Amino acid sequence: MLRSSYERRMTVFLIGVALLSVGANVVQAGEVVFLQDGRTIRAEKTEIIGDRIRIEKPAETIELPRSDVLSIHQVSPPTVSPSVPPPADVYRDMTQQMTDKVRREIQGRPGTSRAR
Repeated sequence: MLRSSYERRMTVFLIGVALLSVGANVVQAGEVVFLQDGRTIRAEKTEIIGDRIRIEKPAETIELPRSDVLSIHQVSPPTVSPSVPPPADVYRDMTQQMTDKVRREIQGRPGTSRAR
């Protein structure tokens, strides 16, 4: 079956979009390499090989002298704490409390009418 140029381009475009969306859902975890000069490098994996450190990133692999590296820290994806209530629960009675407070302040001022 012969396809038109437009159909081929559209197919390639849709495949590209699908691949990008799959890649966007990958959770980033790995390691952060802190260098002596203050820079940082996010790595998928690091290896210590003698006096060198191999840093593997998605698009490249870097090797540095071990003396250039200050420290390497594991990174884990963020997690939600189950003990923290959602904001709606925290501020649920806040509006009524503030209204009551303002009402008391207004009623407590000299020269204000207490009649409703």
